Amino acid sequence: MAQKLAERRRVKKRHVGAREGKLVSRPAESATRKNAEVLVRDRTRDDSFSIVGVGASAGGLEAFTQLLQELPSGINMALVLVQHLDPTYKSLLTELLSRTTKLAVEEVTDRTRVKPGHVYVIPPNTTMMISKRVLHLTPRVEVGRHTPIDQFLESLAQDQKGRAIGVILSGTSMDGIRGLRAIKDEGGITIAQDEKSAKYYDLPRSAVAAGCVDLILRPQDIAQELVKLSQHPYVPYLETETAEKLLPQSDLDKIFGLLRKATGVDFADYKHATIKRRILRRMLILKTNKMEDYLNNLKTNPGELSSLFQDILINVTGFFREPQTFDALKQEVFPSIMKKRSADDPIRIWIPGCSTGEEVYSLAICLVEYLDHSPVHPSIQIFATDVNETVLEKARQGEYAASASISAERLRRFFVRVNGSYQVNKSIRRMCVFAKQDVTADPPFSKLDLIICRNLLIYLGPALQRKLLPIFHYSLKSAGFLVLGDFETVGEFDNIFKVANKHFKIYSKRPVVTRKPLDFSTTYIAKPGRVGKPADNRLAESQVPEPEIFKEADRILLTKYTPASVIVNSELEIIQFRGRTGSFLEPAPGKASLNVLKMAREGMMTDLRNVLDRAKKSGEIVRKEAIAIRSDGKYLDVNLEVVPLKTNRAHPCFLVAFEEALPKPAPSVTLGRAGGEKSRKERRAEDLKLVRLQQELSATKDYLQSIIEDKEAANEELKAANEEIQSSNEELQSTNEELETAKEELQSTNEELTTVNEELQNRNLELTQVNNDITNLNASANVPVLMMGSDLRLRRWGPLADKLFNLKASDLGRPIFDINLGFQIPDLKETINDVVDNVIIKEIEAKGPQGRWFLVRIGPYRTADNKIEGAVLAFVDIDRLKQGEAKLRARSEHLEDLVEERSRMLSNTTRLAAIGETAGMVGHDLRNPLQTIINTIHLAKEAMKANSASTPEKDPRVGSALETIREQADFMNKIVSDLQDYAKQAKPTFVEYDMQRLINDSLSSIPVPRSVDVSSSVETGFPKLSVDPGLLRRAFTNIITNALQAMPDGGKLKIRAWTSQNIAAVSFEDTGIGIPEDVKTKMFSPLFTTREKGVGLGLAVTKRLIESHKGEIKVFSKVGEGTTLTVELPLDLKR
Repeated sequence: MAQKLAERRRVKKRHVGAREGKLVSRPAESATRKNAEVLVRDRTRDDSFSIVGVGASAGGLEAFTQLLQELPSGINMALVLVQHLDPTYKSLLTELLSRTTKLAVEEVTDRTRVKPGHVYVIPPNTTMMISKRVLHLTPRVEVGRHTPIDQFLESLAQDQKGRAIGVILSGTSMDGIRGLRAIKDEGGITIAQDEKSAKYYDLPRSAVAAGCVDLILRPQDIAQELVKLSQHPYVPYLETETAEKLLPQSDLDKIFGLLRKATGVDFADYKHATIKRRILRRMLILKTNKMEDYLNNLKTNPGELSSLFQDILINVTGFFREPQTFDALKQEVFPSIMKKRSADDPIRIWIPGCSTGEEVYSLAICLVEYLDHSPVHPSIQIFATDVNETVLEKARQGEYAASASISAERLRRFFVRVNGSYQVNKSIRRMCVFAKQDVTADPPFSKLDLIICRNLLIYLGPALQRKLLPIFHYSLKSAGFLVLGDFETVGEFDNIFKVANKHFKIYSKRPVVTRKPLDFSTTYIAKPGRVGKPADNRLAESQVPEPEIFKEADRILLTKYTPASVIVNSELEIIQFRGRTGSFLEPAPGKASLNVLKMAREGMMTDLRNVLDRAKKSGEIVRKEAIAIRSDGKYLDVNLEVVPLKTNRAHPCFLVAFEEALPKPAPSVTLGRAGGEKSRKERRAEDLKLVRLQQELSATKDYLQSIIEDKEAANEELKAANEEIQSSNEELQSTNEELETAKEELQSTNEELTTVNEELQNRNLELTQVNNDITNLNASANVPVLMMGSDLRLRRWGPLADKLFNLKASDLGRPIFDINLGFQIPDLKETINDVVDNVIIKEIEAKGPQGRWFLVRIGPYRTADNKIEGAVLAFVDIDRLKQGEAKLRARSEHLEDLVEERSRMLSNTTRLAAIGETAGMVGHDLRNPLQTIINTIHLAKEAMKANSASTPEKDPRVGSALETIREQADFMNKIVSDLQDYAKQAKPTFVEYDMQRLINDSLSSIPVPRSVDVSSSVETGFPKLSVDPGLLRRAFTNIITNALQAMPDGGKLKIRAWTSQNIAAVSFEDTGIGIPEDVKTKMFSPLFTTREKGVGLGLAVTKRLIESHKGEIKVFSKVGEGTTLTVELPLDLKR
């Protein structure tokens, strides 16, 4: 209610102006010295500074700090910060902000007066408002959505009008949109933080999307803009009469001409006061100080002309504004509209000045809700018009941010969620037709049931108001309604509209004739005195159609020469004056009235009533002559003539003509003298008085005679009616006797029926109780139930079965097998028959709709006398149990696999531990003798070469024996190395190393048979890798050795290195015997080998060495074709 009253006061007090207004610039250079003196005098006021309301949420502290750091200490402006705060904690905002600014920072207490150069911070758990520059605090109310920014900014707009400035900083909520709209509506400046600098952009984004932001800036730039606004010399006078004097009428006419040419809309007859402030506001935003410069800008910049056009129009609306008005429509207007309406007669509604469409959709929703309770559902046609194509486009889309004025129920029913906002559903949008129309110039709609024109007339001048109201009267049906804004009335047009609800400004159409408002020209004609060349005026005159000239001539002749007359309706209300009627009619004292009898001059009322009554009854012209009346102190003789007018109206109208009669000579009457001879003048006055009294007496006699005749005629009619009633009464007496006899019989029958009825009532109560028990049992059991008769047709089902099986009322009595239950139950019919025949219960697990599992329990339907008359199917949802069972089974299998894997790993670990322990113990002992053997063989070969007595060349057996010893020693040495490498964890030492060199080193340490062709290639640009060369060389050596062993009869070995994304790959491709699939899965396992010679640690060691470099090894092989082992290492390996 407070919000509603605030809006009413705002609309009432503001100087009606344009939509989405802005601020003011310097005065034009043509301002007079007198105006300048007024400005200087006003400047001394204490309230000449602006108040900035700053709203913020998450991330707002940082942005506000950046803003404050750029503000000078002496700024002529006050800032009020409204931050979303935790209501349960003490705020530290004041302390934190005071460290970053030279301005005085204080936390608001109740009734704090705002001063310039101060920063005021809202305390937690409060709501803040401002009135007369005093801040008021109230405890936060935990009802609905908390919107402290909206509440403060709305009060700021109402209190400061055009001097209010609203700023929205970082935040995550939807708060602040209504507040910024209110400030813009009052002509203030609105600013939002830009997306790049905002930590959270939700709060500014919603304001920008709503179209209520003038500037989008960084916090630092917002501060600079505030400084410029505070220094502007005319900001203090935005809502004063002084501001209106800053723009001369001549400049205003030029701007109107530019707007008319660009948009086709003529603002000349709109109210000028606020339009001037909107123009000056545009100058301030553009930092233009001279009107001449701004006019040039308008002429050369179409974008600015469009911005000014948008500013002048008021695009402020909302859903269900003043909800009591919509309640009144439901209670008073809609029932009248729906009275005697058929389904094929559409409801037609017109909403001029619809803006962005919120009110249009609100009315559609309200009407749909009303029709929900109506037996007749006619179609709905709502015509919504506006001159602004931009807002019409938004209205057609029907997409809006969430609004506190829309209930959750309405959101669910009439809106759909789209991209974070809400869109009106298609069924409502189809009812509404949005069209561009200038209501002051374009033809209207017709045959309408309702026109809603709220808060449009207040922005129009008197001439346009006088033009529009007859248009609305013409557009409405005979029983149509007109709804205006809170501070709008029909004014002088109460003769064509009567009040239906004074509080909510609802009017109904009076059944009177008005001039058809069809004078809509398609070409604008300049008015006298407006800016334009003489040639333009001549062109305009030449374009005046000839019928208009004829009408004007007729009007002059009728005005000058027509007899005095009036046109009255059936209620004797004057609807038109023709000629000069002042001598015959005058306004009666007291309440204003246009009743012709009340306005008749002294001496005329009786004759006038008599003549009008006779004309009504006969339908013919009635004339009465020589009626003596008193007019302006003199007596006149008047002839009256009443002419019935033939029209198509349901109620007749009459033309009453007044004609001053020629004076008649006074009759010669000789009167006795008393006390002396009377003067001739006195005798003349007495004679005239006597004549007048005689005429009045004659008129009274005629009137009484007409009344007597009427009474006699009525009496005859009553006599005839009485005779008919007496005859009917005799018939009724006979009928009454028959009714008495029938009554006695009915009383006897009634006693029997009463007894039976009592018994039925008792049984009905029992059935109701049982039915309630069953209903509650089904609802609380949460189990869908189907009941069927012995013929297996559906007899009844529980409430949950509706949703599960999508059953309808028409499914009652249908065979169950004709209905798609959505369950996969094999042999259902046989199972049901088995249950019914054998009186048993069966349970079946089956999948139902959406793949959910149910336990279908099928049992017999037993009657009270223990008869089986069908079956009952209960569907218990066991989907969660089945899912749990499946999860348990999967987990059990997983655990079994883990136990098996751990057991295998434990066995390998035990073996490996033993191997490692053995390798550690005997490794040193084995290596020393092996090394001694190898050295001895080498020395023996050298000694034999030196002695040359017995060399391997001379004695092959010696050489063969020595080579065998060396090979066996090398093999034993490799086994020991593998054992030790696998038993210990390799710890790489990384260095940058060349891959080609690493491959070459690996090949050089292995004797390659001549039957094997080995080739290697490294991709150009292959980078140096961070690796342990020793460990990686050992891994490559093992791979190459295995490849050579796989080619006993020779073959090819290709080694390639390349990079792919973040991987360095080295492949070893041989043409050997290949690896079977069963071996491939075990080849890297420790102690696994397919050869007679070896312990199976080579590839296991290789895999561990690759993994120590955070790499992996992959195998691709085909038996009989060869094997490819690929080593993949990360390029960005961290040491």
